[in-house]
Amino acid sequence: MAKLLVSESAWEAANIAVQTFGGFDFAAEYDIERKFREVRLHQVAPVSTNMILSYVARHVLDLPRSF
Repeated sequence: MAKLLVSESAWEAANIAVQTFGGFDFAAEYDIERKFREVRLHQVAPVSTNMILSYVARHVLDLPRSF
């Protein structure tokens, strides 16, 4: 659950940084594009967001399998 919260907050911060810097976020001097890619990687590797939500639904909320 902590990984999910951290990855979502980092994704939101990265989106704000991209919006703030506009077209300059792809410039090598600012290094925002690299951080944006790294943040996205945390959402899919090694455990994806959907796997975390599925685990929470089954083991914490005691919901039936949805797949």
